[in-house]
Amino acid sequence: MKRKYEIAVLSKGAYARTVRLYVPQKADRAIIMHDGQNVFYDEDAAYKKSWRAIDALKAAGVKNTAIIGIDSVGATRNDDYLPFPTELDKYGLPLCGGKAEVYADYIQTIIIPYLDKRFGFKFYAMAGSSAGANMTAYYAAKLDPRLRAYAMFSAALFVSPQAYGKFLNETKFDPNALYAVYAGGSEQTGEVPDPEIIKQVPQLFVNDAFDITNALRASGATNITLDYNHNGVHDETCWRDPFKLFVKNFADL
Repeated sequence: MKRKYEIAVLSKGAYARTVRLYVPQKADRAIIMHDGQNVFYDEDAAYKKSWRAIDALKAAGVKNTAIIGIDSVGATRNDDYLPFPTELDKYGLPLCGGKAEVYADYIQTIIIPYLDKRFGFKFYAMAGSSAGANMTAYYAAKLDPRLRAYAMFSAALFVSPQAYGKFLNETKFDPNALYAVYAGGSEQTGEVPDPEIIKQVPQLFVNDAFDITNALRASGATNITLDYNHNGVHDETCWRDPFKLFVKNFADL
């Protein structure tokens, strides 16, 4: 299959990531997405299920929006995406996370300036799922004026409940930005072996979606889409539809 995106490797010192760029001719804005290998084609995706982002643009009739996928690296993904160390050691899970500022700095100082210089986009959005949604919430708190929209699908704030509770209580989000929040009612992950917490996981994803939405509202945000799919599982097949709506709403800004 011929890929419709371009690949670049962008680095800051020893920190380097593969970046996949799909830029329509008339694009004046871009959505930056985490787990870039899962963004465009099922064949490239880690679990052979992708966002099918190009199809989303076409289905929404959107021609002014580019998609920028930053690949994750399996061994360091949680460190990249989780701003706070995990608090799940009582379930026998290894500690990880707490280094997302390095990744955020990479986006701020390498990715966006590169896109500005090469394509001259007017503004940006960010979208992520699972730990990538945690990262998106963390980045939204920076109030980067270049970003106008954020999509957080199946955020897993419950991996560090105390830290994220404090984060949501103390953070003032941009009241004028566009936000999309999603959770599924049948979500599981393959990373939690404890049978007791497995029973709790679907409700934890839903609780996190409402907690994020409440924090956004407390900051004065009104342009929020909260989507719940009772049968939604934890993969890209269930994130595609809310993503299409996010694409359309961002394109209309």
